[in-house]
Amino acid sequence: MDSDLTESLTREIIEFGHRLPLYSGQSNSAVRQTDNIACHHFATYTSRVVERLLKSPHTPAESLCRELNMTLDEMKLTYKLIQTSATVKEMFTHSPNADYLNIVNHYFNRPMYVVVFFVGTSCPGRCIFCPNVSVRKDGKRDLSVYRGSRDTMLSRESIVQILDDVSGMHEGPVSTLIKISGGLEPLTDPETMRIIMEEAQARQIRIKLFTNGLLLNTPELRRLSLQASDVRISLNALTERMFSQMVFGENYRPPGMGFPDLLTNIRNLVSDRKELGVNTRIGINTVILEENHRNIEGFVALASNLGVDYIDFKPNYFTPYQTRTERTITQSIARLRQHPEKYRANVYFAGSLSSENVFWTHRDGLCHPHKQSRFKLFITPFGQCSPVHHGAFPSPDGILDSRFTVGQIKPGHTLNEILDNMPQLPDLEFDKLNPFEHMLALEIEREETDWAFGITPEYNPYNFQIAATLPEDIVGNVTANHLFPIQVRA
Repeated sequence: MDSDLTESLTREIIEFGHRLPLYSGQSNSAVRQTDNIACHHFATYTSRVVERLLKSPHTPAESLCRELNMTLDEMKLTYKLIQTSATVKEMFTHSPNADYLNIVNHYFNRPMYVVVFFVGTSCPGRCIFCPNVSVRKDGKRDLSVYRGSRDTMLSRESIVQILDDVSGMHEGPVSTLIKISGGLEPLTDPETMRIIMEEAQARQIRIKLFTNGLLLNTPELRRLSLQASDVRISLNALTERMFSQMVFGENYRPPGMGFPDLLTNIRNLVSDRKELGVNTRIGINTVILEENHRNIEGFVALASNLGVDYIDFKPNYFTPYQTRTERTITQSIARLRQHPEKYRANVYFAGSLSSENVFWTHRDGLCHPHKQSRFKLFITPFGQCSPVHHGAFPSPDGILDSRFTVGQIKPGHTLNEILDNMPQLPDLEFDKLNPFEHMLALEIEREETDWAFGITPEYNPYNFQIAATLPEDIVGNVTANHLFPIQVRA
Protein backbone atom coordinates (compact mmCIF):
# COMPACT_ATOMS: atom_id res chain seq x y z
CA MET A 1 0.00 0.00 0.00
CA ASP A 2 1.24 3.49 -0.85
CA SER A 3 2.09 5.25 2.44
CA ASP A 4 2.30 8.64 0.67
CA LEU A 5 -1.26 8.16 -0.55
CA THR A 6 -2.41 7.29 2.97
CA GLU A 7 -0.77 10.35 4.46
CA SER A 8 -2.17 12.61 1.76
CA LEU A 9 -5.64 11.15 2.29
CA THR A 10 -5.33 11.64 6.04
CA ARG A 11 -4.79 15.36 5.54
CA GLU A 12 -7.68 15.56 3.09
CA ILE A 13 -9.95 13.62 5.44
CA ILE A 14 -9.26 16.05 8.29
CA GLU A 15 -10.03 18.94 5.95
CA PHE A 16 -13.16 17.13 4.75
CA GLY A 17 -14.26 16.65 8.36
CA HIS A 18 -14.26 20.38 8.95
CA ARG A 19 -17.25 20.62 6.60
CA LEU A 20 -19.35 18.33 8.83
CA PRO A 21 -21.30 19.51 11.94
CA LEU A 22 -19.38 17.23 14.27
CA TYR A 23 -18.41 18.84 17.51
CA SER A 24 -21.55 20.63 18.65
CA GLY A 25 -19.42 23.18 20.48
CA GLN A 26 -16.91 20.62 21.84
CA SER A 27 -13.28 21.49 21.26
CA ASN A 28 -11.24 19.59 23.83
CA SER A 29 -7.97 18.04 22.65
CA ALA A 30 -9.00 14.49 23.58
CA VAL A 31 -11.85 14.55 21.04
CA ARG A 32 -9.58 15.95 18.33
CA GLN A 33 -6.87 13.38 19.09
CA THR A 34 -9.43 10.58 18.76
CA ASP A 35 -10.61 12.00 15.46
CA ASN A 36 -7.06 12.25 14.07
CA ILE A 37 -6.48 8.58 14.84
CA ALA A 38 -9.78 7.73 13.13
CA CYS A 39 -8.77 9.86 10.13
CA HIS A 40 -5.56 7.91 9.61
CA HIS A 41 -7.37 4.62 10.03
CA PHE A 42 -10.01 5.66 7.53
CA ALA A 43 -7.33 6.85 5.10
CA THR A 44 -5.80 3.37 5.20
CA TYR A 45 -9.10 1.83 4.12
CA THR A 46 -9.69 4.50 1.49
CA SER A 47 -6.25 3.99 -0.05
CA ARG A 48 -7.02 0.28 -0.42
CA VAL A 49 -10.25 1.11 -2.21
CA VAL A 50 -8.44 3.59 -4.47
CA GLU A 51 -5.75 1.08 -5.40
CA ARG A 52 -8.42 -1.48 -6.29
CA LEU A 53 -10.40 0.97 -8.43
CA LEU A 54 -7.30 2.20 -10.25
CA LYS A 55 -6.70 -1.34 -11.51
CA SER A 56 -10.33 -2.44 -11.84
CA PRO A 57 -12.59 0.62 -12.05
CA HIS A 58 -15.64 -1.54 -12.77
CA THR A 59 -15.54 -3.21 -9.34
CA PRO A 60 -18.91 -2.91 -7.51
CA ALA A 61 -19.02 -1.48 -3.99
CA GLU A 62 -20.48 -4.70 -2.60
CA SER A 63 -17.41 -6.65 -3.76
CA LEU A 64 -15.10 -4.05 -2.19
CA CYS A 65 -17.00 -4.26 1.10
CA ARG A 66 -16.55 -8.02 1.20
CA GLU A 67 -12.86 -7.85 0.29
CA LEU A 68 -12.00 -5.11 2.79
CA ASN A 69 -14.48 -5.98 5.55
CA MET A 70 -16.26 -2.64 5.29
CA THR A 71 -19.90 -1.72 5.83
CA LEU A 72 -22.16 0.02 3.34
CA ASP A 73 -22.03 3.29 5.33
CA GLU A 74 -18.26 3.12 5.47
CA MET A 75 -18.08 2.61 1.70
CA LYS A 76 -20.41 5.51 1.05
CA LEU A 77 -18.21 7.77 3.13
CA THR A 78 -15.13 6.41 1.35
CA TYR A 79 -16.65 7.18 -2.04
CA LYS A 80 -17.56 10.68 -0.92
CA LEU A 81 -14.00 11.29 0.19
CA ILE A 82 -12.69 10.01 -3.15
CA GLN A 83 -14.88 12.60 -4.89
CA THR A 84 -13.35 15.39 -2.83
CA SER A 85 -9.73 14.24 -3.03
CA ALA A 86 -7.47 16.17 -5.40
CA THR A 87 -4.81 13.49 -4.86
CA VAL A 88 -7.10 10.66 -6.00
CA LYS A 89 -8.45 12.62 -8.95
CA GLU A 90 -4.89 13.19 -10.15
CA MET A 91 -4.11 9.48 -9.79
CA PHE A 92 -7.21 8.47 -11.76
CA THR A 93 -6.50 11.05 -14.46
CA HIS A 94 -3.04 9.61 -15.12
CA SER A 95 -3.84 5.93 -14.63
CA PRO A 96 -4.03 3.36 -17.48
CA ASN A 97 -7.81 3.50 -16.96
CA ALA A 98 -8.20 7.26 -17.42
CA ASP A 99 -10.42 6.68 -20.47
CA TYR A 100 -12.83 4.69 -18.28
CA LEU A 101 -13.19 7.80 -16.12
CA ASN A 102 -13.75 9.92 -19.24
CA ILE A 103 -16.60 7.64 -20.31
CA VAL A 104 -18.22 7.93 -16.87
CA ASN A 105 -17.86 11.70 -16.98
CA HIS A 106 -19.35 12.14 -20.44
CA TYR A 107 -22.15 9.58 -20.36
CA PHE A 108 -23.16 9.29 -16.70
CA ASN A 109 -22.13 12.43 -14.83
CA ARG A 110 -23.18 14.76 -17.65
CA PRO A 111 -25.68 12.72 -19.69
CA MET A 112 -24.89 12.54 -23.41
CA TYR A 113 -26.65 10.82 -26.29
CA VAL A 114 -24.85 9.98 -29.53
CA VAL A 115 -26.41 9.00 -32.84
CA VAL A 116 -23.92 7.52 -35.29
CA PHE A 117 -24.93 7.59 -38.96
CA PHE A 118 -23.06 4.92 -40.90
CA VAL A 119 -23.05 6.82 -44.18
CA GLY A 120 -21.67 5.29 -47.38
CA THR A 121 -22.14 2.04 -49.24
CA SER A 122 -18.57 1.61 -50.48
CA CYS A 123 -14.96 2.58 -49.76
CA PRO A 124 -11.93 3.17 -52.01
CA GLY A 125 -9.62 1.54 -49.43
CA ARG A 126 -9.23 -1.96 -48.03
CA CYS A 127 -7.48 -1.20 -44.74
CA ILE A 128 -5.97 -4.28 -43.15
CA PHE A 129 -7.42 -3.54 -39.69
CA CYS A 130 -10.94 -2.63 -40.87
CA PRO A 131 -13.67 -4.96 -39.53
CA ASN A 132 -15.33 -4.82 -42.97
CA VAL A 133 -12.25 -6.23 -44.74
CA SER A 134 -11.31 -9.90 -45.06
CA VAL A 135 -8.11 -11.24 -46.64
CA ARG A 136 -8.26 -14.09 -49.14
CA LYS A 137 -5.61 -16.79 -49.47
CA ASP A 138 -4.14 -15.04 -52.53
CA GLY A 139 -3.62 -11.86 -50.49
CA LYS A 140 -6.48 -9.93 -52.11
CA ARG A 141 -8.86 -8.18 -49.75
CA ASP A 142 -12.63 -8.30 -49.90
CA LEU A 143 -14.83 -5.48 -48.64
CA SER A 144 -18.15 -6.26 -46.94
CA VAL A 145 -20.82 -3.81 -48.14
CA TYR A 146 -24.47 -3.14 -47.41
CA ARG A 147 -26.98 -4.63 -49.83
CA GLY A 148 -30.08 -2.82 -50.95
CA SER A 149 -31.45 -0.52 -53.61
CA ARG A 150 -31.03 3.22 -53.50
CA ASP A 151 -34.76 3.79 -53.00
CA THR A 152 -34.70 1.82 -49.73
CA MET A 153 -31.98 3.99 -48.17
CA LEU A 154 -32.71 6.60 -45.50
CA SER A 155 -34.87 9.33 -47.01
CA ARG A 156 -34.58 13.03 -46.25
CA GLU A 157 -37.91 12.74 -44.44
CA SER A 158 -36.53 10.03 -42.14
CA ILE A 159 -33.30 11.96 -41.49
CA VAL A 160 -35.31 15.06 -40.59
CA GLN A 161 -37.43 13.03 -38.17
CA ILE A 162 -34.32 11.47 -36.56
CA LEU A 163 -32.82 14.89 -35.97
CA ASP A 164 -36.11 16.24 -34.64
CA ASP A 165 -36.09 13.40 -32.10
CA VAL A 166 -32.44 14.07 -31.21
CA SER A 167 -33.20 17.77 -30.90
CA GLY A 168 -35.90 16.93 -28.39
CA MET A 169 -33.27 15.26 -26.22
CA HIS A 170 -31.03 18.30 -26.65
CA GLU A 171 -33.74 20.58 -25.30
CA GLY A 172 -33.76 18.55 -22.07
CA PRO A 173 -30.86 17.82 -19.73
CA VAL A 174 -29.04 15.63 -22.25
CA SER A 175 -26.11 16.77 -24.40
CA THR A 176 -26.37 15.38 -27.94
CA LEU A 177 -23.88 14.59 -30.67
CA ILE A 178 -24.17 13.35 -34.25
CA LYS A 179 -21.35 11.27 -35.72
CA ILE A 180 -21.03 10.59 -39.44
CA SER A 181 -18.85 7.55 -39.77
CA GLY A 182 -18.59 3.99 -41.04
CA GLY A 183 -19.34 1.39 -41.65
CA LEU A 184 -17.86 2.38 -44.98
CA GLU A 185 -16.49 5.70 -46.26
CA PRO A 186 -19.01 8.55 -45.64
CA LEU A 187 -17.73 10.66 -48.54
CA THR A 188 -18.94 8.01 -51.00
CA ASP A 189 -22.43 9.42 -50.30
CA PRO A 190 -22.02 13.21 -50.07
CA GLU A 191 -25.73 13.88 -50.62
CA THR A 192 -26.75 12.01 -47.44
CA MET A 193 -23.91 13.74 -45.60
CA ARG A 194 -25.18 17.10 -46.78
CA ILE A 195 -28.73 16.44 -45.54
CA ILE A 196 -27.52 15.29 -42.11
CA MET A 197 -25.20 18.27 -41.72
CA GLU A 198 -27.75 20.84 -42.81
CA GLU A 199 -30.47 19.47 -40.56
CA ALA A 200 -28.13 19.06 -37.56
CA GLN A 201 -26.75 22.57 -37.94
CA ALA A 202 -30.28 23.99 -38.14
CA ARG A 203 -30.91 22.43 -34.71
CA GLN A 204 -27.50 23.43 -33.30
CA ILE A 205 -26.44 19.81 -32.80
CA ARG A 206 -22.71 19.12 -32.93
CA ILE A 207 -21.39 16.92 -35.74
CA LYS A 208 -18.22 14.84 -35.94
CA LEU A 209 -17.06 13.39 -39.24
CA PHE A 210 -14.78 10.34 -39.49
CA THR A 211 -13.17 9.74 -42.89
CA ASN A 212 -10.17 8.02 -44.45
CA GLY A 213 -9.50 11.30 -46.31
CA LEU A 214 -8.97 9.71 -49.72
CA LEU A 215 -11.96 11.55 -51.19
CA LEU A 216 -11.11 14.97 -49.74
CA ASN A 217 -9.69 15.72 -53.17
CA THR A 218 -12.19 18.30 -54.39
CA PRO A 219 -13.05 21.74 -52.99
CA GLU A 220 -16.74 20.74 -52.87
CA LEU A 221 -16.16 17.69 -50.65
CA ARG A 222 -13.74 19.57 -48.41
CA ARG A 223 -16.21 22.42 -47.91
CA LEU A 224 -18.94 19.91 -47.15
CA SER A 225 -16.73 18.19 -44.57
CA LEU A 226 -15.89 21.49 -42.92
CA GLN A 227 -19.54 21.93 -41.97
CA ALA A 228 -18.80 19.46 -39.17
CA SER A 229 -17.49 20.71 -35.83
CA ASP A 230 -14.75 18.07 -35.96
CA VAL A 231 -13.17 16.15 -38.87
CA ARG A 232 -11.06 13.14 -37.97
CA ILE A 233 -8.93 11.63 -40.74
CA SER A 234 -7.40 8.16 -40.68
CA LEU A 235 -3.62 8.21 -41.21
CA ASN A 236 -1.62 5.12 -40.28
CA ALA A 237 1.57 5.25 -42.35
CA LEU A 238 4.57 7.53 -42.88
CA THR A 239 5.75 6.23 -46.25
CA GLU A 240 4.14 5.39 -49.58
CA ARG A 241 5.21 1.75 -49.26
CA MET A 242 3.67 1.32 -45.79
CA PHE A 243 0.54 3.23 -46.82
CA SER A 244 0.01 1.04 -49.86
CA GLN A 245 0.50 -2.13 -47.83
CA MET A 246 -1.92 -1.06 -45.10
CA VAL A 247 -4.66 0.50 -47.19
CA PHE A 248 -4.66 -1.61 -50.38
CA GLY A 249 -2.36 -4.62 -50.03
CA GLU A 250 -2.61 -6.69 -53.20
CA ASN A 251 -5.70 -4.83 -54.35
CA TYR A 252 -5.75 -2.30 -57.17
CA ARG A 253 -5.12 1.23 -56.00
CA PRO A 254 -7.19 3.88 -57.82
CA PRO A 255 -5.17 6.76 -59.30
CA GLY A 256 -4.83 9.84 -57.12
CA MET A 257 -5.12 7.87 -53.88
CA GLY A 258 -1.54 7.38 -52.80
CA PHE A 259 0.16 8.59 -49.65
CA PRO A 260 1.25 11.96 -51.13
CA ASP A 261 -2.33 12.50 -52.31
CA LEU A 262 -3.70 11.96 -48.81
CA LEU A 263 -1.22 14.44 -47.34
CA THR A 264 -2.21 16.97 -50.00
CA ASN A 265 -5.88 16.45 -49.15
CA ILE A 266 -5.21 17.16 -45.47
CA ARG A 267 -3.16 20.27 -46.20
CA ASN A 268 -5.85 21.56 -48.53
CA LEU A 269 -8.52 20.93 -45.88
CA VAL A 270 -6.52 22.97 -43.36
CA SER A 271 -6.03 25.72 -45.95
CA ASP A 272 -9.73 25.74 -46.88
CA ARG A 273 -10.67 26.05 -43.22
CA LYS A 274 -8.60 29.19 -42.91
CA GLU A 275 -10.00 30.62 -46.12
CA LEU A 276 -13.59 29.96 -45.04
CA GLY A 277 -12.99 31.26 -41.52
CA VAL A 278 -14.68 28.30 -39.84
CA ASN A 279 -13.78 26.78 -36.46
CA THR A 280 -13.86 23.11 -37.43
CA ARG A 281 -11.32 21.06 -35.52
CA ILE A 282 -9.21 18.88 -37.81
CA GLY A 283 -7.43 15.86 -36.43
CA ILE A 284 -5.74 12.60 -37.31
CA ASN A 285 -6.70 9.16 -36.06
CA THR A 286 -3.78 6.72 -36.02
CA VAL A 287 -4.11 3.02 -35.29
CA ILE A 288 -0.88 1.71 -33.78
CA LEU A 289 0.01 -1.65 -35.29
CA GLU A 290 3.01 -3.95 -35.24
CA GLU A 291 3.96 -2.42 -38.60
CA ASN A 292 4.03 1.22 -37.45
CA HIS A 293 4.50 1.19 -33.67
CA ARG A 294 8.06 2.54 -33.89
CA ASN A 295 6.86 5.65 -35.71
CA ILE A 296 4.72 7.30 -33.01
CA GLU A 297 6.95 10.35 -32.66
CA GLY A 298 7.13 10.62 -36.44
CA PHE A 299 3.33 10.66 -36.65
CA VAL A 300 3.18 13.49 -34.12
CA ALA A 301 5.78 15.47 -36.07
CA LEU A 302 3.81 14.89 -39.30
CA ALA A 303 0.54 16.00 -37.66
CA SER A 304 2.22 19.21 -36.52
CA ASN A 305 3.67 19.78 -39.98
CA LEU A 306 0.28 19.29 -41.63
CA GLY A 307 -1.25 21.96 -39.38
CA VAL A 308 -3.96 19.78 -37.85
CA ASP A 309 -5.19 20.41 -34.31
CA TYR A 310 -4.62 16.98 -32.80
CA ILE A 311 -3.62 13.38 -33.32
CA ASP A 312 -5.36 10.52 -31.53
CA PHE A 313 -3.57 7.17 -31.13
CA LYS A 314 -5.56 3.96 -30.71
CA PRO A 315 -4.83 0.23 -30.81
CA ASN A 316 -6.18 -2.39 -33.15
CA TYR A 317 -9.06 -3.41 -30.90
CA PHE A 318 -8.97 -7.10 -31.71
CA THR A 319 -5.25 -7.91 -31.46
CA PRO A 320 -3.20 -7.39 -28.27
CA TYR A 321 0.39 -6.20 -28.60
CA GLN A 322 3.45 -8.32 -28.09
CA THR A 323 5.32 -7.43 -24.89
CA ARG A 324 8.24 -5.80 -26.71
CA THR A 325 5.86 -3.79 -28.89
CA GLU A 326 4.01 -2.43 -25.87
CA ARG A 327 7.33 -1.55 -24.24
CA THR A 328 8.34 0.49 -27.31
CA ILE A 329 4.95 2.23 -27.36
CA THR A 330 5.24 3.08 -23.65
CA GLN A 331 8.72 4.53 -24.14
CA SER A 332 7.56 6.69 -27.07
CA ILE A 333 4.61 8.01 -25.08
CA ALA A 334 6.88 8.87 -22.15
CA ARG A 335 9.27 10.82 -24.41
CA LEU A 336 6.41 12.74 -26.01
CA ARG A 337 4.95 13.68 -22.65
CA GLN A 338 8.31 15.02 -21.49
CA HIS A 339 8.41 17.62 -24.28
CA PRO A 340 4.86 18.50 -25.41
CA GLU A 341 6.01 22.00 -26.35
CA LYS A 342 7.94 20.59 -29.33
CA TYR A 343 4.76 19.88 -31.27
CA ARG A 344 1.94 22.07 -32.50
CA ALA A 345 -0.69 19.34 -32.54
CA ASN A 346 -2.31 18.10 -29.34
CA VAL A 347 -1.56 14.43 -28.72
CA TYR A 348 -3.98 11.91 -27.19
CA PHE A 349 -3.37 8.27 -26.34
CA ALA A 350 -6.18 5.78 -25.73
CA GLY A 351 -5.82 3.96 -22.41
CA SER A 352 -6.39 0.71 -24.27
CA LEU A 353 -2.86 1.04 -25.68
CA SER A 354 -1.76 -0.36 -22.31
CA SER A 355 -2.20 -4.02 -21.33
CA GLU A 356 -3.10 -2.73 -17.83
CA ASN A 357 -6.23 -1.09 -19.21
CA VAL A 358 -9.49 -2.81 -18.21
CA PHE A 359 -10.22 -3.41 -21.91
CA TRP A 360 -7.52 -6.10 -21.91
CA THR A 361 -7.59 -7.22 -18.27
CA HIS A 362 -11.32 -8.00 -18.23
CA ARG A 363 -11.92 -9.29 -21.76
CA ASP A 364 -13.99 -12.32 -20.75
CA GLY A 365 -17.62 -11.50 -20.14
CA LEU A 366 -20.96 -10.63 -21.69
CA CYS A 367 -22.52 -7.30 -22.64
CA HIS A 368 -26.27 -6.65 -22.52
CA PRO A 369 -26.46 -4.60 -25.76
CA HIS A 370 -29.96 -3.15 -25.33
CA LYS A 371 -28.75 -1.26 -22.24
CA GLN A 372 -26.28 0.66 -24.41
CA SER A 373 -29.23 2.15 -26.32
CA ARG A 374 -29.64 4.57 -23.38
CA PHE A 375 -26.44 6.27 -24.55
CA LYS A 376 -26.02 5.72 -28.30
CA LEU A 377 -27.50 4.21 -31.44
CA PHE A 378 -25.97 3.30 -34.81
CA ILE A 379 -28.02 3.78 -37.98
CA THR A 380 -27.02 2.09 -41.24
CA PRO A 381 -27.52 3.64 -44.70
CA PHE A 382 -30.76 1.68 -44.92
CA GLY A 383 -32.08 2.80 -41.54
CA GLN A 384 -31.43 -0.36 -39.50
CA CYS A 385 -30.62 0.52 -35.90
CA SER A 386 -28.34 -1.17 -33.39
CA PRO A 387 -26.97 -0.07 -30.01
CA VAL A 388 -23.58 -1.71 -30.78
CA HIS A 389 -21.08 -1.54 -33.65
CA HIS A 390 -21.35 -5.27 -34.16
CA GLY A 391 -25.02 -5.00 -35.10
CA ALA A 392 -24.46 -2.24 -37.66
CA PHE A 393 -21.48 -3.52 -39.67
CA PRO A 394 -22.21 -5.38 -42.91
CA SER A 395 -21.13 -9.02 -43.15
CA PRO A 396 -19.46 -10.55 -46.22
CA ASP A 397 -22.89 -11.46 -47.64
CA GLY A 398 -24.23 -7.97 -46.93
CA ILE A 399 -26.59 -9.23 -44.23
CA LEU A 400 -26.52 -7.59 -40.79
CA ASP A 401 -26.43 -9.68 -37.64
CA SER A 402 -30.16 -9.24 -37.14
CA ARG A 403 -29.98 -10.49 -33.54
CA PHE A 404 -28.69 -7.02 -32.61
CA THR A 405 -30.92 -4.93 -34.88
CA VAL A 406 -33.64 -3.20 -32.87
CA GLY A 407 -35.69 -1.74 -35.71
CA GLN A 408 -35.57 0.11 -39.00
CA ILE A 409 -36.22 3.82 -39.38
CA LYS A 410 -38.52 4.64 -42.26
CA PRO A 411 -41.47 6.95 -42.84
CA GLY A 412 -43.91 6.29 -40.02
CA HIS A 413 -41.35 4.55 -37.81
CA THR A 414 -39.18 7.03 -35.89
CA LEU A 415 -36.10 6.98 -33.69
CA ASN A 416 -38.14 7.73 -30.57
CA GLU A 417 -40.50 4.85 -31.32
CA ILE A 418 -37.54 2.48 -31.58
CA LEU A 419 -36.01 3.74 -28.34
CA ASP A 420 -39.36 3.59 -26.53
CA ASN A 421 -39.89 -0.03 -27.57
CA MET A 422 -36.37 -1.35 -27.17
CA PRO A 423 -36.38 -5.17 -27.20
CA GLN A 424 -34.13 -7.17 -24.90
CA LEU A 425 -31.29 -8.35 -27.08
CA PRO A 426 -29.17 -11.49 -26.62
CA ASP A 427 -25.91 -11.11 -24.77
CA LEU A 428 -22.83 -10.19 -26.79
CA GLU A 429 -19.31 -11.34 -25.94
CA PHE A 430 -16.91 -8.65 -24.74
CA ASP A 431 -14.38 -9.64 -27.39
CA LYS A 432 -16.76 -8.31 -30.08
CA LEU A 433 -16.85 -4.82 -28.50
CA ASN A 434 -14.56 -1.87 -29.04
CA PRO A 435 -13.02 -0.26 -25.91
CA PHE A 436 -15.73 2.39 -25.58
CA GLU A 437 -18.56 -0.15 -25.69
CA HIS A 438 -16.65 -2.52 -23.45
CA MET A 439 -16.11 0.08 -20.72
CA LEU A 440 -19.63 1.43 -21.10
CA ALA A 441 -20.97 -2.10 -20.52
CA LEU A 442 -18.83 -2.48 -17.39
CA GLU A 443 -19.93 0.86 -15.97
CA ILE A 444 -23.62 0.20 -16.67
CA GLU A 445 -23.31 -3.04 -14.72
CA ARG A 446 -21.31 -1.43 -11.90
CA GLU A 447 -23.79 1.40 -11.39
CA GLU A 448 -26.82 -0.91 -11.50
CA THR A 449 -25.18 -3.25 -8.97
CA ASP A 450 -24.20 -0.33 -6.72
CA TRP A 451 -27.71 1.13 -6.80
CA ALA A 452 -29.19 -2.23 -5.75
CA PHE A 453 -26.64 -2.39 -2.91
CA GLY A 454 -27.50 1.11 -1.68
CA ILE A 455 -24.88 3.29 -3.38
CA THR A 456 -26.94 6.02 -5.02
CA PRO A 457 -25.57 8.30 -7.79
CA GLU A 458 -24.51 11.07 -5.38
CA TYR A 459 -21.86 8.63 -4.09
CA ASN A 460 -20.43 7.67 -7.48
CA PRO A 461 -16.65 7.77 -6.78
CA TYR A 462 -15.94 9.00 -10.30
CA ASN A 463 -18.25 12.01 -10.18
CA PHE A 464 -15.81 14.67 -8.98
CA GLN A 465 -18.21 17.48 -9.96
CA ILE A 466 -20.53 16.78 -7.02
CA ALA A 467 -17.83 16.63 -4.35
CA ALA A 468 -19.35 19.63 -2.56
CA THR A 469 -22.67 17.83 -2.05
CA LEU A 470 -23.11 16.32 1.41
CA PRO A 471 -26.04 13.86 1.53
CA GLU A 472 -27.93 13.90 4.81
CA ASP A 473 -27.14 10.27 5.62
CA ILE A 474 -23.41 11.07 5.74
CA VAL A 475 -23.95 13.73 8.39
CA GLY A 476 -26.41 11.53 10.25
CA ASN A 477 -23.94 8.65 10.51
CA VAL A 478 -21.12 10.70 11.99
CA THR A 479 -21.14 10.92 15.76
CA ALA A 480 -19.89 13.77 17.92
CA ASN A 481 -17.06 11.67 19.34
CA HIS A 482 -15.76 9.98 16.23
CA LEU A 483 -15.16 11.73 12.94
CA PHE A 484 -15.81 8.60 10.89
CA PRO A 485 -17.86 5.47 11.57
CA ILE A 486 -15.09 3.01 10.64
CA GLN A 487 -14.08 1.02 13.70
CA VAL A 488 -10.55 -0.30 14.26
CA ARG A 489 -10.52 -3.96 13.24
CA ALA A 490 -7.78 -6.52 13.31
